[in-house]
Amino acid sequence: MKTAFKILLVEDMESFRAAVSQMLGVYNDITETGSLASARSILLKESFDIAVLDKALPDGDGIELLTEIKASYPNTIVIMLTSDSDFSSVKHCMARGADDYVVKSENIIPDLLVRIPIAVSKSASTRRLQSLETLVREVFRYEIVGKSPATMELRETVLSLKGSGANVLITGESGTGKELVARRLNSIEDDKNRPFVALNCGAIAENIIESELFGHKKGSFTGALQDRPGKFEQANGGDIFLDEIGELPLSAQVRLLRAIQENEICRVGDNRIIKITCRILAATNRSLEQMVREGKFREDLYHRLNVVRISTTPLRHRLSDISDLAIMFTLQIGGSNFKISEHAIRALKDYDWPGNIRELRNAIERAVISAKRRKSSEIAFDDITVHSPPETTLQRMRKLEASLPIQLSDLTPNNYREFLESLEREYLKSAIELTGGSAIEISSRLGLARSTTFKKLKQLQINDGRKNTEESKNRELKAKNEGLPQRLM
Repeated sequence: MKTAFKILLVEDMESFRAAVSQMLGVYNDITETGSLASARSILLKESFDIAVLDKALPDGDGIELLTEIKASYPNTIVIMLTSDSDFSSVKHCMARGADDYVVKSENIIPDLLVRIPIAVSKSASTRRLQSLETLVREVFRYEIVGKSPATMELRETVLSLKGSGANVLITGESGTGKELVARRLNSIEDDKNRPFVALNCGAIAENIIESELFGHKKGSFTGALQDRPGKFEQANGGDIFLDEIGELPLSAQVRLLRAIQENEICRVGDNRIIKITCRILAATNRSLEQMVREGKFREDLYHRLNVVRISTTPLRHRLSDISDLAIMFTLQIGGSNFKISEHAIRALKDYDWPGNIRELRNAIERAVISAKRRKSSEIAFDDITVHSPPETTLQRMRKLEASLPIQLSDLTPNNYREFLESLEREYLKSAIELTGGSAIEISSRLGLARSTTFKKLKQLQINDGRKNTEESKNRELKAKNEGLPQRLM
């Protein structure tokens, strides 16, 4: 992969320059310096796509350099770093030609990850630089975006694995970005042409999975009309991503274990040994530990894959990332002309996203289509729609898990009371489902007085929103005729 942008970073704090270079230098060619004079000397020899300038430098004002850059290199995108968000200071920077600004804070690096592609996209729109807009979509395609503690920790973990070569097991719910993590692990390596080969183990029929992994020899089975390399050969010298590794049949697990142990494979129907060197990035939304206990997954293979463990966090546990993700998806899908309103982002934050990041991206895609239908370039509140199936009991319990205390300040009488009420509500919801809506049967099975059961259901508002279907009317009429309390639907 080619270097994306040439970036000039002018900042007098050496530790900050190092942190920014480590983060942005994965894709970009970064030149860093700490003074106005040094930056001027560099700019005499070469131009840059992006300049990130500190407003306050030891030997002068960064705005002076901003003016000089815009005069000599009008297509260079300039982002100013300011120590405060004082409106007059920001207004001065923008009036002198800055494309954007970032206030220095503990979140400055995640902010830059979001603001740089936004500034580039705006510039592409203004100056008709379509090539830069294409680069934005590709370069930041595999960036892990967000400022939540969980996302920041994930980014640091991924960066720490650069050059390690260790196999990685990526776990987490569907749609939380497990493949994104795998591709990011691949992209941070120094060799930008490093192979990345993906295979969804759950999408391949059991009788051909070994052929897909290891290849086959002509005539080895019906339909094998020619020699064919497998995914491991294609990934030689790079990374192979095995998604849904828990779906891999036991027979294929044996051959996979041997490939890992011996660093060699044989194509199906062939005895020729092929030496391979590749890192395995495996992902699953299932508990491999439980599968090992049940004899459905080999323990020795589990330990070979689980050298380093990375867990992705559900979106409902990091709702603070939604704004950055929504902005990024809007740019990727709608292009530089599109933006998303604050009201629309607020609507996104009011939903708990059981389908995680994948569902959020789909929602943005629908919103872009909706906005275009209105002949608008801004996603509005009414453009946001979600198509989610009814919640399962497991999904409801995951919500309860999210409300457990995680710090001392969470331990309050009110929080405790709300948690107990939520727990009782979910229990009785499941009871309603199991009994077909019969409060009488619930009372009998739980050993509660009927009046107590009805009181609890009313207090917890469990019967709110029940559908007034023909079936429910018939049940209510029957119950009334028999002189019994009506069923809850």
